[in-house]
Amino acid sequence: MSVDGERAAAKRYDYIVIGGGTAGCPLAATLSTKYSVLVIERGGSPYGVSDIENAGAFGNLLGETDKYTSPAQSFVTEDGLTLARGRVLGGGTALNAGFYSRASSEYVRHMGWNETLVKESYEWVEKQNVFRQDHLSKWSLAFRNGLLEAGVVPYNGYTLDHLEGTKISASTFDSKGKRHTAADLLNSAKPSNIVVLLNATVSRILFSSPASQGKKGGFFGKPKARGVKFMDVHGRSYRAFLKESSHSSEVIVCAGSIGSPQLLLLSGIGPSKHLKEFNISLVVNLPSVGRGIQDSPRATITLQSPTPLEFSSIQAVGILKGSHTYIESSSFVQPASTVNGSQSSQPKNVYGGNIFEKLAFPLSRGELWLRSSDPRDNPYVRYNYYSHPVDLQRCVKGARMIAKVLNTESLRKFAYTTGSKSSNGAAANGFHFIGPALPQNTWNNTAMAQFCRDTVNTMWHFHGGCHVGSVVTHKYQVKGVNNLRIVDGSTFKDCPGTNPQATTMMLGR
Repeated sequence: MSVDGERAAAKRYDYIVIGGGTAGCPLAATLSTKYSVLVIERGGSPYGVSDIENAGAFGNLLGETDKYTSPAQSFVTEDGLTLARGRVLGGGTALNAGFYSRASSEYVRHMGWNETLVKESYEWVEKQNVFRQDHLSKWSLAFRNGLLEAGVVPYNGYTLDHLEGTKISASTFDSKGKRHTAADLLNSAKPSNIVVLLNATVSRILFSSPASQGKKGGFFGKPKARGVKFMDVHGRSYRAFLKESSHSSEVIVCAGSIGSPQLLLLSGIGPSKHLKEFNISLVVNLPSVGRGIQDSPRATITLQSPTPLEFSSIQAVGILKGSHTYIESSSFVQPASTVNGSQSSQPKNVYGGNIFEKLAFPLSRGELWLRSSDPRDNPYVRYNYYSHPVDLQRCVKGARMIAKVLNTESLRKFAYTTGSKSSNGAAANGFHFIGPALPQNTWNNTAMAQFCRDTVNTMWHFHGGCHVGSVVTHKYQVKGVNNLRIVDGSTFKDCPGTNPQATTMMLGR
């Protein structure tokens, strides 16, 4: 890995990959077996960072952010939610909960992908970075059994496949609790063919003008991507270029569903009126850039356990039949002083479990637009959670399933024998809730819809903004220009599987 912008800029490359994240790392590793590749990553290395590498530290970095250098970059949506995006080699795979599960076969067919190639690409990732979860924690075991008792069947056991019912899936944490990020996939790269530049932010893509001019002064052909302009952590600016001798050389953007549409806009590709507001020279008027973005909303209940629990990330999932809703869970151990509303008799720690639903295919869509011309700034983002009434109806159905799981014999063991209060004072049927409790009458549609609105949060699975068909072709080539592709979650119209990391790494491969 290199941190020297001047040395990186001194060479020319067959491919320049912008973003060493979930898609960028496997893509660069694959290309480097035959071609020269420059990877430009705006963040630092994940190696040696305990809060990244250790499973028990999951979530710490999401609350430890700064403006320019932290591995997680926080941003506040126009909906009012505080989210985070990866700013580290490995991208979101260095920050997430580690759950690994493939997309459904229906999703693969809908995307028009070659099913054989998809399978081979998943397997390439899995041989290096994916681990079977043989041990279920006390909480995960109870949750899995609760799903089955609540009728989320059949039981599919351990499987990487996306199947309706209840299943156990794999993790990117190994048996010792060590995280394996997409950056590990760079171990498959050919060292002599790859340069990985860290702590460098691309400010725009550079284009050459069409070569031929018509009789009336108009140009034929398309602008051609020829390189990038980037800055290091000290603000020094450099340019890196593709090889001129190769007609197949390309710039490939893998900056994620926030960074990729933002970079297109900064580079002059997007709605002409919006670009004019920032005095950005127009390359291609492409109104769909930044449009139709989505985030899968999450509704959550948090229970305090009367008995000690160990930390466990997501291990089991319930995929509800025909509902596009997933029920998942995790458990935690936190100092009592940090938990608002805890009713612990323990002098030091609070033990608890979260049960949450993910709305996988929301119909609500939003948009992204520039806040400034500084590539380090977050753009404006609005997801319009639950703006489509069907999304709210689906959330209510999922919340009712959570209530059903809570009423199973397996979960009732986490109820207290005396007292039935949540931290907001609501009756809770023997459970101690930290935060909002489910409404007492779960068949009251108005109350349940309000619960969904009150607890709306993110699964950090936001996607879209550079959709296949409107911004890129089915070969992921950016429309209206040559030698430029986008390969990441910004091209997804819907979120693949229970967690998109598997499919995003597969896509890069």
